[in-house]
Amino acid sequence: MKKIKFIFIILFALSVPIANAIESQIKRVVVYRQGAKINRTVSVTLSPGNQEIILDDLTSTIDPNSLLVNIRGNAILLSASVRTNFLGYKTLPKRVKQLEDSLILLTDKIEWLTNEQAIYQGEEKLILDNQKIVNEKEKITASDIAQLADFYRSRLTSIRKNVFQNNLTLRGLKESKKRIEKQLQDLQYKRGQKMGEVVLNISAEQTTKIGIQFSYLTRNAGWAPLYDIRCEGIKDPIDLLYKANIFQTSGYNWKGIDLVISTGNPTVNNERPILNPWYINFLEPVVVGYGAYKKSERAAPSSVNILMMEDEMEFFEELAEAPPVPYEVAQITNQIATEYEIKIKQDIPADGKEHIVPITTYELPAKYNYHTVPKLDQHAFLIARVGDYSQFNLLPGKTNIFFEGMYIGQAYLNPQITSDSLVVSLGRDDRISVKRNMLTDFTSKKVIGSNKTELKGYELILRNNKSQMISLEVMDQVPISQNKEIEVKIEDQGGADYNADYGRLLWKIDLAPGETKKIRFVYSVKYPKDKQIGGL
Repeated sequence: MKKIKFIFIILFALSVPIANAIESQIKRVVVYRQGAKINRTVSVTLSPGNQEIILDDLTSTIDPNSLLVNIRGNAILLSASVRTNFLGYKTLPKRVKQLEDSLILLTDKIEWLTNEQAIYQGEEKLILDNQKIVNEKEKITASDIAQLADFYRSRLTSIRKNVFQNNLTLRGLKESKKRIEKQLQDLQYKRGQKMGEVVLNISAEQTTKIGIQFSYLTRNAGWAPLYDIRCEGIKDPIDLLYKANIFQTSGYNWKGIDLVISTGNPTVNNERPILNPWYINFLEPVVVGYGAYKKSERAAPSSVNILMMEDEMEFFEELAEAPPVPYEVAQITNQIATEYEIKIKQDIPADGKEHIVPITTYELPAKYNYHTVPKLDQHAFLIARVGDYSQFNLLPGKTNIFFEGMYIGQAYLNPQITSDSLVVSLGRDDRISVKRNMLTDFTSKKVIGSNKTELKGYELILRNNKSQMISLEVMDQVPISQNKEIEVKIEDQGGADYNADYGRLLWKIDLAPGETKKIRFVYSVKYPKDKQIGGL
């Protein structure tokens, strides 16, 4: 009897709150390349004296070191800390509750039909076994046989018809169950998840109402840059649309928030590198024994799903009456990052999917020319070069390219290069013909003394099928020797600009409409005849 009382006291103690538990609202979110800072607000009425305030229903992935709390009102904040609540329970969103109820009904129906199938199968086995017993009788009349046949035919037909119908019903119920389970999975719903809490110790001299603003960092969010490049022609500038691909799995939907997109990353190591002395010594063999390795135990961050609902009809009525709001973004550049403050309220669900938010647009003055490397691809590519691009604070990312009103494809924009111009490939132009042929008259192998000399020649044929003149940049190469016994010599560089360090041949050619030009280059490689060269 004492044990029962003791258990009851524990359960009663767990159900009674020892402090004021208060829900707050997300007001502002700063999304970093990796991680996000969540800003929440709440108002509280305090009684005189010291008291503990629990700000509950928070994500369990809070970085405790990032917690900032600000009190507005006649009170003193004594301490603030983060903890995990493993006993918390959240009210299920309406959609999740409906799906859960449907899942329970389907599970019950499937279980009953499965039991009914077992009953039918048992009855069929009983009838078939009884048929064997009857056939072993010594005396049986034709009338008995007819009656038994009618019974077997009628009952077995009924049983198998019911089994067949139940199988069809079960198949449909199981498919519906899978769809509901997948929908619940898409809604990021998991029961029994832990939640985060912020515990505040506050002192007040008298009954007063205060405002609490607090923020924390969660790693379960981030964004990646995405661009749209649009160009109407080679005489027009480039229109660059800078977008943020945002994702978050904090467990809480960000609804109607002030969103700030930052190029910073608070999750990286901020310690400056220190160069220590570099010691070297002779290598000695080391015998490695088997020992016990202690793995770091770090709980995987869990997520909770909450959706704050409002009357949809009133929302749409207010939306219809409200005038359109211009899309404005404030850009703030500091020493280590650039922030883009979106002036329109944003919604970012906690579904882990990518949600695109426009940041800003730029008009980039560009110089255009065509570029081809016939050895790798016998097509000409339109290239735009943008100078002084560092002022735009761009990050490396994927780019969707639109030229003359048509989608060209995707490319990768890398503004972190060290060249003076940002190079953007606008796609290939099939109206420029490029051919690369080996010249048989200039291809030979000769052995003179102890050396072998290989001669190779190529011809590049370029034709402009466009209606306007173009500037074409043609690039090819000759091999580079890494051994003093291998001698590479350019016999005819065809008027190209030659870079010996890279073995690069570069031609800059103007082609009039309908014009065809041919260029050629020849090189030789001399090496000992008793050796072979790789890569030639």
